[in-house]
Amino acid sequence: MENIQKYLEFIQEFHEGRDYFKCHEILEDIWIEETGCKTKIHPAIKLLLVAVGAHHWRNRNLRGASIVFERSLTNFNEIKEKIDEIGINSDELDKIIKTKIICIKNGFEYEDFDLPYKK
Repeated sequence: MENIQKYLEFIQEFHEGRDYFKCHEILEDIWIEETGCKTKIHPAIKLLLVAVGAHHWRNRNLRGASIVFERSLTNFNEIKEKIDEIGINSDELDKIIKTKIICIKNGFEYEDFDLPYKK
């Protein structure tokens, strides 16, 4: 897996620092390096959208959070295998995102959550 160290840095930041802007920056760098910005169907973009959704939710932008989390699921099946290669359980991530969308639409407050990373 290309850029595995950067993905691991992202996972650590998502779980420990919760600096979603930094998560965005790490993943954007991976995406640019690997695709030259030519496609958005890429694991870095899907994970970036999860971080951005979490950022919006934490800042009480419920509409923005819901939209971004829903976007993260677009074409998700096309990159599930690559998400798994990173060490993130794609099936569990899919469930988590769908659950977060329901929580947001029901007005629940943000709570920290982890990615389903298999160490």
